[in-house]
Amino acid sequence: MTSTPSEGRQTPAENLMDHDTSFTQDQISQFEEHDGPILEKLACENCRQRKVKCDRVYPCTHCIKTKAQCIFPSGQKPRAKRQRVLISSIYENKIDRIVNRIEELNQTIQQLSINQPGPKYHGTALNPQTSQTAYRPTPASSEPTPSEPSFVGQSPSCSSKPEYEGESSLFAHAVFATKFLQNSVNSNSPSEVAFEMTSVLNALRSVIDAQKQQSDTIENLYPNALPLPPGASLRQLPMPSTEKAMACLRMAQDSTPIQILWLMDLQTIPEFTTHFIKVCSPGPVTEADLIIFHVGLYWLFCECANAVGDENLKKDYMAESIICRDSLETVLSRLPFHMPATLEHVLALCMASLYCIQRCKPSAAWNFICAASNLSQSLGLHSSVMLDQETTESKNQKTRLFWCIYTTEKMLALRIGRSSTIRENDITVPSMTPEVLNDPLFSHSFFSQAFPVWIGMSTLQGRVYDEIYSPASLAQPASVRTARARALADETKRLMAVEDDLQIKCEDQVSRKLGTILSQLCFRSERVTSLSMLTLIYRSIPPDKPGGSVFCDECIATARQAVKEHEKCVEIFTSTEKQSNYFLLYVNWTLLQSPFIPFIVLFCHMIETSDPSDLPCLRDLVHILEMVTEPSQYSMCQKQLSIFKALYDVAVKYFNIRAAATPEAMLDTRGTGPAGYCTPNQKLPSSVPQMGTGNQNMTNLSAMLPFSSSGQHVDAAQGQVPMYESRTNQFEPGEFDMGIDQPSAELATWFYANHHMMRMLEDT
Repeated sequence: MTSTPSEGRQTPAENLMDHDTSFTQDQISQFEEHDGPILEKLACENCRQRKVKCDRVYPCTHCIKTKAQCIFPSGQKPRAKRQRVLISSIYENKIDRIVNRIEELNQTIQQLSINQPGPKYHGTALNPQTSQTAYRPTPASSEPTPSEPSFVGQSPSCSSKPEYEGESSLFAHAVFATKFLQNSVNSNSPSEVAFEMTSVLNALRSVIDAQKQQSDTIENLYPNALPLPPGASLRQLPMPSTEKAMACLRMAQDSTPIQILWLMDLQTIPEFTTHFIKVCSPGPVTEADLIIFHVGLYWLFCECANAVGDENLKKDYMAESIICRDSLETVLSRLPFHMPATLEHVLALCMASLYCIQRCKPSAAWNFICAASNLSQSLGLHSSVMLDQETTESKNQKTRLFWCIYTTEKMLALRIGRSSTIRENDITVPSMTPEVLNDPLFSHSFFSQAFPVWIGMSTLQGRVYDEIYSPASLAQPASVRTARARALADETKRLMAVEDDLQIKCEDQVSRKLGTILSQLCFRSERVTSLSMLTLIYRSIPPDKPGGSVFCDECIATARQAVKEHEKCVEIFTSTEKQSNYFLLYVNWTLLQSPFIPFIVLFCHMIETSDPSDLPCLRDLVHILEMVTEPSQYSMCQKQLSIFKALYDVAVKYFNIRAAATPEAMLDTRGTGPAGYCTPNQKLPSSVPQMGTGNQNMTNLSAMLPFSSSGQHVDAAQGQVPMYESRTNQFEPGEFDMGIDQPSAELATWFYANHHMMRMLEDT
């Protein structure tokens, strides 16, 4: 009969009892409490001390025999056996479903952001299945860029408050002109004139109040920016055709006008080609490389499209330029806050600023050029000591870049009324001499001699704000400001005389290189800019006869001269087939960079003297601007140009109402009809709105005229125009306890609140 294993097995306590019956029942019970022996990895303390073999059970046999307490040391416990993780297709499917749901959630959130007013989504631009022209990633498209901030559409768009702009800007002039008109209507006009003009101005004010609500967001600054798919990098942005880009580079190599209009003194063709090859080759690239690549090719394709005669090729080049433009704005909208101080980043920021000027975004251009200025000074581009350690080629390249930043920054500082970020006392780098230019295109030519003059004009632009229109200068007595203005005017006229001598000396040479049209445009546009700045300087000089005009005789004469010179420039566009090619160039770099103060001066002079003799001059200027090209071709500048048209229409309405109220004061029609310049211009195409044809057209055409920067209503009974909200360092008439006299207060009022107009013009 066999026994079960449990019957045949005895515990150590039972074995010991067979040999020794002296154990007490309590001790046996203590041993049996453990439910059998427990296997330990180490020997017990007693066995280790006696150097005997331990069976490593608890209690061990030796301790039972010796009736000793069996103690095991606290050593390493046996590791529990791991349980094998079984991954089956069920688990994998569950994980895949979780990942897909997370991805769908991310796309839903992104789509909600994109649905807000923002960048247009070009569906084919980022589709890998589209043609190579629409989307061409680089060979290293899988490599991310060093930094990838979130896309603009993924962040909540926050409405920005109006930025401060100083007194040397367009909006303050327009507000001052409007105040002139309002005061004239309320104080010097019959009651019926005041009633009709008040209704017109109230309509204009309501339009401006509606425009004022628009915020300046990233989406407004870069409307062509592309949204990137999740996980995509800037390296995967659409790129233009390499073959067409190389063809344009060869065209630029053989064409002097394209070289000058393309990169000017920013870069040479070999320097740009280096960036072109780097971006088109495998390997990591920075945001600066992408900006230089896209903005450089954008300008190049535009210039080549203007130069070629084949319409199909022109369309191809313009299509490639649009690809570069969209990718460029995408990169600009995703730039990080901190930029490394490298020469490439300085160049990229400078080119981004010039691009924003071209797109009529002076505020964004100012931000970029300030960043470029700070980085350039961090690199020591303004110091001859730092550049002495460089090679000749590197020194010339950095010197050209610094002076380009200098001229652009000074122009924008005066344009928006800010102090310059570059101080004259810190600059020790040599000027743009033929040796510094070191380029066959510029060396020993007109440009090598003109660059020092242009730099001198830029220096004067910085001094005009610092010495005349800054808050500290406005607090000075009028006599101090007048002396400064006279000195600046003399220096400006001296540089203008040097420019005239250069034109006489080098006109034939420039015509051979650039062509007659472009050379004439170059000379005349530079003179328009100089006359506009001279008008701005003379505006700060009080008239010789107190109680008369607020403008001195030199200011009015210079303004008329500037408008006449401007008409000669615009006639170039109307008399040549290439009118549209250079129109944007002229408007951006001449008409809007000053800004065009002479127009405002003549407008105010007509209102205060009730003399419409200058009205035909303004009429011809506005008519020519409208006839130059279709609105679709200069849509970027249409908002800025509309302010001149609006002011002209207001003046026409004002004089027409006065003439109707007092028949003896009928205007000199100059052959335009008995209604005083109200006859529609037969030269204008039907798509161009006619001027002075009724209240409805008057309101529509004057949509951009600023009236109250704070959105307040006009008090027609008191004749007061609420110009702006109170803020620090802002002077208003009547605040003479601050130590500012009446002429200074009027001058400050003339220029303040420009920011609001320019912000509204940018945002619409």
